[in-house]
Amino acid sequence: MMPKHPTNTGARTKESRNPQPPHSGTLLHAASRRLLTGLVVCLAIGTEAACGAETVDAALQSPRPWTRFLAEAFPEDLDTSRSLEPPNVREPGPDTANYPNSPYTLPRGGIYLEWSPVFFNGAISTVQPQSYNAEFLLRLGLTDQFEFRLYSSGFVWQAAGLGMGETTGFAPLVFDAKINLWEENEEYFIPAAGIETFVQTPWGSPAFSSSTLPGISMLFRSTLFWGLVAEYNVGVADDSTQDGFTPIDVEQWAITKEITDDFQVFVHGFQNQSALPRLVAQTVVGGGFVWFPSDRLSVFGNWGAGTDKSGPATTFQVGLANAF
Repeated sequence: MMPKHPTNTGARTKESRNPQPPHSGTLLHAASRRLLTGLVVCLAIGTEAACGAETVDAALQSPRPWTRFLAEAFPEDLDTSRSLEPPNVREPGPDTANYPNSPYTLPRGGIYLEWSPVFFNGAISTVQPQSYNAEFLLRLGLTDQFEFRLYSSGFVWQAAGLGMGETTGFAPLVFDAKINLWEENEEYFIPAAGIETFVQTPWGSPAFSSSTLPGISMLFRSTLFWGLVAEYNVGVADDSTQDGFTPIDVEQWAITKEITDDFQVFVHGFQNQSALPRLVAQTVVGGGFVWFPSDRLSVFGNWGAGTDKSGPATTFQVGLANAF
């Protein structure tokens, strides 16, 4: 407060009505304080709106041309940093190692090639003789949540039986797409979820081809007790044992346990059909393993057996998966 001077009341009143401008140091101090406050708010909030910065898609700086192309063709505002991670076959892991498919997808630009040079299928009563095939699944991550896939049972040899002679040829090509809907929420026991659709084309050898056949499944994954992980699929597909399109329910499941960082074992099964159109029967159960020699290569094997008269006596598979 300014001191009172009775003899200078007029001067004081004039000054109060026409205040002098503050010292330049005071102005500088006030401006600095406002700037510092704005920076603190911007850093604290950490959003584009607060700082006025544009989001730069990290995938545009990827060393892989395929990933850079997809970043331009399919821009998205999700976890774009996934596209910069090196190829890893451990996450989300191979889909053909067991009967169900995972709800998780490859990152944008990710490529998996899954190939099973050994796939033996025992005779299925009244349905088909024993057979051998070399299947493949090519997976392409178009976005972090959308995966395009090409599948075929590949080269097929089928033994003579059920009134048919010995046959060789190539199985039809299958176009497939998978979308990751949401991640798992362990706190509220909400499983990770995805959806997969496929269309089996008639593009194969005449002995193994049929009409165009669709299928759709919901995919789930849950973390259980004792380090167990459950994957399970529920969907609708065509009953290939019947003429024409005959929809049937299809279910697949697997429970996996990680023994070491590089080795997993599982039990699995399916009802009516496996997730991909390769095995057809009533009910099949079995088990298998997945081994990761490196982050880019996995080796897997599994077996299964029918639990009813319509199921195969046994199935046996050995395969590889590579991440590129």
